[in-house]
Amino acid sequence: MSCILYFDGACRGNPGPMGIGIVLLENGKKVKEVSKRLGKGTNNIAEWSALIEGLKLAKAYGCKVLEVRGDSQLIIRQITGRYMVKSENLIPLFNEAKKLCCNFEKIGFKWIKREGNTDTDALSNSALDMKVELSIKK
Repeated sequence: MSCILYFDGACRGNPGPMGIGIVLLENGKKVKEVSKRLGKGTNNIAEWSALIEGLKLAKAYGCKVLEVRGDSQLIIRQITGRYMVKSENLIPLFNEAKKLCCNFEKIGFKWIKREGNTDTDALSNSALDMKVELSIKK
């Protein structure tokens, strides 16, 4: 089964509350999406967390061939080995993502412009907004 995974992470403040957005497509049709709020961290942690959660989702869905698309040029270049991960706090996230990549027969990564990733951007920000709205209502 061939799938496309879009991912994005958002952070309000840096560090600050984080949110992730994930969209999984099979044959061009949306099959799953995730909007999830995480604890506090940096934008890079949010991006790596979104990638990891997306890879887990694709594995659980049964994808064998996966194309991963994200608008974080840094994450795409790090996961493909073009750039090294130098931050000590990001190395465990990188290692986890690399390990998850082994679950697919074929996997590729593609950087896309922010305009091509609007669904996941909206999902990651929605996760942050929802928590804010809930805390206001209390």
